[in-house]
Amino acid sequence: MECTAKACERYFTYVFKTKFTDLGITQGELCLLDTVVRSPEMSQIELARLLYKGRSHITQMLNSLEAKGLIERVYKTKNGRQIRRTLLTPEGEKVYKKICEGMDQKFERMTKIFEDGQDEKFIAFLEKIKEIVTEGEKVDFD
Repeated sequence: MECTAKACERYFTYVFKTKFTDLGITQGELCLLDTVVRSPEMSQIELARLLYKGRSHITQMLNSLEAKGLIERVYKTKNGRQIRRTLLTPEGEKVYKKICEGMDQKFERMTKIFEDGQDEKFIAFLEKIKEIVTEGEKVDFD
């Protein structure tokens, strides 16, 4: 699993450097932007957990994307609590469209794996692995 993750990371870094450096965003911001598009209802805490980043790191990236005019955060009530929902701006939609157009067939084939709720099963699988790894150990994913 580690080798597969490393290969995917290296490939994504290569694609980012060759196709998306002109967007004015970092590779991490691009990952966050993609996650926001796919799951706009997620809170910052949920985004941090999903992306294995600290909450403050997610806050910094969201602030940066907002400053660049790519996202806007609006308040919404969920379970009686105010949460911020992250939405793409028209400029963000243009950037995201450029990303989608620049992705090659490999990414399209990989994302098809996660259609029809498969992403939830995969995330649950990764969470179980995380639980096993961290159980009784001083290992933190944040």
